[in-house]
Amino acid sequence: MSHSNSLISFLRHYGPIPASDNMYDELIQSEIERHAIEPAIHIDPARLDEVRSNFESATPRNVILTGTAGDGKTYHCRRIWEHFGGDPEKWKAGEKIVSLSLPASGKTITIVKDLSELTQSEKDATIADLAIAVAGKNEDKVFLVAANDGQLLATWRDWSDTQDEDAHRVFKLVEDMLVEERKTDDALVLDLYNLSRLDASVHFQELVEQIVEHQQWTQCQGCELLKDDGTSTCPIRINRERLRGGADGSIFRKRLGELMKLARANRMHLPIRDLLLLGVNILLGDRQGRQILLTCRTAKNRAEKEDFRQTNPYANVFGMNLPERQRQQYQVFTTLEGFGIGRETDNKFDNLLIYGTYGESDHYKKFISDDIYYGARAYEPYLRDYLEGERENIDEFMRALGRQRQRLFFSLPPDMAFDPWRLTVYQASGRFLEFISGLARGADVSRTVELLVKGLNRTFCGMMIDDGTQLYLASSGGDGRGRIASLLNYDLPTKSHRRDPYLHFTLAADHATPCLQIIDPAGGGNDVVDSLNLQLTHFEYLVRVANGSLPASFSRQCNEDFLDFKLRLISRLDELIGETVSTDEVNLQALTVDERGRAHPDNIRIRVNQ
Repeated sequence: MSHSNSLISFLRHYGPIPASDNMYDELIQSEIERHAIEPAIHIDPARLDEVRSNFESATPRNVILTGTAGDGKTYHCRRIWEHFGGDPEKWKAGEKIVSLSLPASGKTITIVKDLSELTQSEKDATIADLAIAVAGKNEDKVFLVAANDGQLLATWRDWSDTQDEDAHRVFKLVEDMLVEERKTDDALVLDLYNLSRLDASVHFQELVEQIVEHQQWTQCQGCELLKDDGTSTCPIRINRERLRGGADGSIFRKRLGELMKLARANRMHLPIRDLLLLGVNILLGDRQGRQILLTCRTAKNRAEKEDFRQTNPYANVFGMNLPERQRQQYQVFTTLEGFGIGRETDNKFDNLLIYGTYGESDHYKKFISDDIYYGARAYEPYLRDYLEGERENIDEFMRALGRQRQRLFFSLPPDMAFDPWRLTVYQASGRFLEFISGLARGADVSRTVELLVKGLNRTFCGMMIDDGTQLYLASSGGDGRGRIASLLNYDLPTKSHRRDPYLHFTLAADHATPCLQIIDPAGGGNDVVDSLNLQLTHFEYLVRVANGSLPASFSRQCNEDFLDFKLRLISRLDELIGETVSTDEVNLQALTVDERGRAHPDNIRIRVNQ
């Protein structure tokens, strides 16, 4: 009988297999018990301590946990149930709503495991009781409710539309809390936690560490693929080694974490369930046949045939072991695929990959030939056919080339002549991460600020302005959206000023994106006139425009976003510091740009009523 490891059998339940049970917290618990997984793989619930302390108090508040599927809402609820003495077997019985008594307050806590699982009549009854409780009109009962944001609002809105004005007012307050991302409201006895606002990159590192360093890897002892020195030709253990060492020791792990930070900066949320799925798919993904995840038996077959192309962990990141239709069902794969890794490239990388072996390139040897599993052995047969053969498999060569680009992206060390971010759609990603880090540390980010302001000026004015030390707000008459805006309204410095408004960059409230602010120092208050959070796409747009791209060529939506911001800002500055309109004379400033890219405002006076 073939040697097997029960940890591998268990991990498959977290992967993207068709019969997956990973949608249900209760069923995962049963699998943990069946496979005797100790310790269990988990993330400490992000808000558990706060929620538990609330219900331990003499005056507990109602709690609603929102977020997307897989964020851990049901997990939080189960831990609260168990903490206050709830029977684990009753929880597993599948009841949608459970209750128990809180010792400190004497109140009954009603736990709704998942609002979406209730029937319509059950939803209406639950929302009716919940509305009374959050309004402070029920002294005997408090609620803990897990709900998807949209489902919660839709259910509450439909119910409140059939009720009186007070009930509708409560709904509007809850809606405002969700939209404004506020935890509390003075008028309600409610704490609202959005579990989707957490940093996926941190959680991913924790989960992968628990998976690759789990003590049950010792069950591999006795497997014929594991040698006495600890090396192995088992593709599962090969992939495991590439994920080991933490984010500092594994370039693969580090770059995955950076992609998640960037996805968050583009408002793409990856729930914990998807992070587990990703980690397992990297480890066990298999492109051979219908079985998309390795078992110990199929791993042995791959090793015996030296068929490691099918278990490529770098392609598994993007779910390439799944049929396309199935792959599109998982948010983590569609999000990561959106970076274009494997499709995007430049001449420097492709010259290395295509001609490096013939030019005896040291870089080719180090980064392609030396990877005996996923490098030259998996790639060079297709390369030789392309360069020397009949070119009968060009499509397969292009796929193999794309997989090498993916592998290079996840394996190139920093401070190399090859910038891995050139292999993505967002080529300024490295600079974006440095900018965020610099803002968080209070470091000098003036060079990046100057580049961003240069991009803003070219967008706002439609001219090739090279100045990044002054922000020019110009219009073109009409609605202000003309391709060329040469009538200067305001020019703002990019360094703090004692009297005049100035541009300033800081970290946004989500700590994931930079925030562009216009500060008014008048009165010593440093009030924010207006602000704009720069998502990754906005940042990439500004860098590309600063480097010579036409404003609407990369993203028309970004161009519109910045023009909207400019017009809104001009309007607010008009209200704040605008000159009094004269009935005798109109003063204009015409903006021109010389051959060196320097902007020159020229005063124009037009007399009227003469």
